[in-house]
Amino acid sequence: MSSNVKPIDFAAIKSISEGNTYDNREVYIVDVRNPSEFSAGSIPRAVNIPLPELGAALELPPAEFKSKYGFDLPGPASTDKGLVVHCQMGGRAAKAANELVDKKKYENNLYIYSPGWREFSSKI
Repeated sequence: MSSNVKPIDFAAIKSISEGNTYDNREVYIVDVRNPSEFSAGSIPRAVNIPLPELGAALELPPAEFKSKYGFDLPGPASTDKGLVVHCQMGGRAAKAANELVDKKKYENNLYIYSPGWREFSSKI
């Protein structure tokens, strides 16, 4: 995984899920699990963009992305907005993070919650 991706822990994802900023940024939570996993339980405020759909989602015009997913995709060098990706246990999130770095050149505003839904659901 790229060194541009910053790992976060349970305390950080919980704070973000409660609407708080992280690293002085508004951070959007992207859950890359499949829709059935997402509908069975998800981190509050998370948006489901399944991993197989992520590449196409990144190519959408900004207005279409916002209409489909409900938020403006932060730019890769944004200083006030960021993304955190997660899945069930980290594997798909790592692939998603690499795709965001490779396709969109995310640098300092991309985070990963590798323990994923498995840890989050066990602690809430």
